[in-house]
Amino acid sequence: MALTSLGYNDLPKKSLLVLEEDLGDYKRIFAQMIGAEAVKAGKEVIYVTPRAKEDVQGQMSLFGVNGDAGLKILEKFRDRFRLQESCGGDLCIVDGFSLLYAEAHPQEVYNILNTLSDVSRAGERIIVLLSDAGVLPQKSEKILHAMADGVIQFNIVYEEDRINRYIKIPKLIGTSPQDKMLSFAVDEGRIYIDTRERFG
Repeated sequence: MALTSLGYNDLPKKSLLVLEEDLGDYKRIFAQMIGAEAVKAGKEVIYVTPRAKEDVQGQMSLFGVNGDAGLKILEKFRDRFRLQESCGGDLCIVDGFSLLYAEAHPQEVYNILNTLSDVSRAGERIIVLLSDAGVLPQKSEKILHAMADGVIQFNIVYEEDRINRYIKIPKLIGTSPQDKMLSFAVDEGRIYIDTRERFG
């Protein structure tokens, strides 16, 4: 299946996915967008974050989610040893995964990814890990990429006075490999794949 859109319903179920970015907030915007889509579809969403609950609620309200029962926010989360038991629901978003495991031994990263992969397959669950590129030690980052069912990378290219935004998907289970990066646009806090062909 070729990707022409990218939202909650386009993501493979029973999967462990990584959203990665060098520097910026696009991965978080995308995670919150799919979280809102899932809540509106009647799914249970667990949002694990090092930030305050009010901050996440404020951002989720931009997507029309205001105190919905389907959204559970685990705020100020810094105990990586509790991550396994915290990731329930139909969609579990782990904000700041790379910071949570920045000082962990690669074997520990391997173990938690194995466990989360098993958890994702226990139901129709999707687990999404947000990672800042280069924060994890190189070996741990390679393990993260290798063990994930999908890696979605947000790239920003600055050209003179223009900002070009691209999504690169090195792998995503259940889809055909992409033959080019996907251009994306941000409008009213939402991320859209730009399907227009560009020439020149």
